[in-house]
Amino acid sequence: MEIKNINLSIFALIVTVLLFAGNSLLKAQRLSRDHNVNLLVNQAGYLPQASKTCLAPGAFNRNFEVIDVATQNVVFTGQLRPTSGDFGEYSSGDFSGVSKEGTYYILSDTLRSFPFRISRNVYEPAINLIVSYFSKQRCGGSATGYLTPCHLDDGVRMDNGKHQDVSGGWHDASDLRKWISATIYGMIGMAKVYELLPELEKEKTIEELLWGNRYFLNMQEPDGYIMSYIGGDVLKHSDSNRWTDNITGDEEGELGFTKPNTGKSTADMLIIGSKDDRVIKTDPLDIMGQYNFITAEAMMTRITKERDLSYSKRCLEAAKRCFAWSKTSDKQENPRVIGASIQAALELYKTTKEGSYADFAADQAKQLREYQELDKNNISGFFYSSLEKKEPYNNVWNGCMELSALCDMIQLFPEHKDVALWKDLINRYARNYLITMARKNNFGIVPFGLYTQKDPGGNRKDGEFWYRYFMQPEQDWWVGINSNIAAAGIGLLKASKVLNDQELKSYAQKQLDWIIGLNPLNSSTLIGIGYNHPKHFPGSTFYPQTPVIPGAVMNGLGGDHDDQPTIGNGNWQISEYWTPMVAHTLWLMAELSIAE
Repeated sequence: MEIKNINLSIFALIVTVLLFAGNSLLKAQRLSRDHNVNLLVNQAGYLPQASKTCLAPGAFNRNFEVIDVATQNVVFTGQLRPTSGDFGEYSSGDFSGVSKEGTYYILSDTLRSFPFRISRNVYEPAINLIVSYFSKQRCGGSATGYLTPCHLDDGVRMDNGKHQDVSGGWHDASDLRKWISATIYGMIGMAKVYELLPELEKEKTIEELLWGNRYFLNMQEPDGYIMSYIGGDVLKHSDSNRWTDNITGDEEGELGFTKPNTGKSTADMLIIGSKDDRVIKTDPLDIMGQYNFITAEAMMTRITKERDLSYSKRCLEAAKRCFAWSKTSDKQENPRVIGASIQAALELYKTTKEGSYADFAADQAKQLREYQELDKNNISGFFYSSLEKKEPYNNVWNGCMELSALCDMIQLFPEHKDVALWKDLINRYARNYLITMARKNNFGIVPFGLYTQKDPGGNRKDGEFWYRYFMQPEQDWWVGINSNIAAAGIGLLKASKVLNDQELKSYAQKQLDWIIGLNPLNSSTLIGIGYNHPKHFPGSTFYPQTPVIPGAVMNGLGGDHDDQPTIGNGNWQISEYWTPMVAHTLWLMAELSIAE
């Protein structure tokens, strides 16, 4: 009996110990909570004097702390305050007062942010990474392309079936096409970085520019214009978006090309080294692309002058011939074309100091005024798509080229008789349109466009205009907004200097912030920088497919029917790499870096 009682006592002791240990374990589990990393910041970081904001979902008043990662010291305490806007309720905090270089994170009760840097060179790693992205996208016999060598047999002319060497350049996106209208932005973006940031690794940048320009120069025709593309859609979608066997044929001989009205596939139509050679679309590139080519070649003239005078002269001659052709060609004018023509003329003027280019730019600016809305009460300053059709103009590639070009004109010709006109154009577009619209959402991004006929989805309306931040997903073709907002950021930053307006500079920063994580989905769309990237889109019509490439900038977050942001599921509209998005993000970071 005593033994039994002892056994029961031991059993009770064991149970008590286990219960105590279990309770302690439960308490420990309750004390070690998961991190709620939903306090939104630019995941790359900020320049010391930049505008710096953070956002948290929900409406509340609460302190937040900026904490130095190295020391764990609180370096700044601010207040999160509720705000409302088109993307719902958020609480916003400002920590622009933190300017000391270092690595930080933000904490507010159970919320925290990802770590970020503050540095004078904060965007240098991202810029270098983007330049290296272009090296991975090289087409031809490079030492760096992700599947080099490739497409050594590019290509065969569509008009006469003869071989013409247009190898080189870069694949445009998560495919193998070499659209000039898109890839030429890579030249402009990297050339801007080369001239704006002399302390960066200039040799790598110029090597990349030279590689790309090999393709563009070889696509120029004797008349001066640039042909459209190789590797694109000739008879049907994606029929040249493929790998080839790299076997080239007799460059001098007739190649048995059958003109593309037979309904046959291009592989059946072409006989060169082998049947898989890709077709050069020999028609002239759109006029916008012609002017962008001129801009690129004028800049390359300056960049290569000390390195290779003969090459520099070749670039200048190419730019001049294309400019002469573009001025006399039949073209459909719109604000974007006018902006591109001004930019091209200004770059030629900077290169040559010839007054005729300055005069051309000034005349184009006067024409641009005819497209601007001046009288609306709620929203004004935007441009119409044509003088006949009063529909607001929008373009997801680069909707603010005209704003950037006008600002450059004032910087170049501050005493010109038309400076007042140029400033008025800039002021109305930047303040009465872009900033007026950007204030409608907590994140400060500019809209994709305005609409007059009917609600495009989202039920967003101001006065007589509907508006959207994202392209309509019901359309046959739509993409994310990274190029649109990055280009707007460049324009706003330039306008802030011309108008001496710091608010415009702060909104320029917000466009980059969205791209690198300060968005409702806490997602960076710059691969290799930040966190929560959208699912990769590798391409769909060839194998091996495009790998994940650090430094790529995706098309960007898209929107649903109600104009709310969506991250997609690896669809091309959001997750594909595309050169305009890459180039404008690169250029914006360079402009911000010199705006301190």
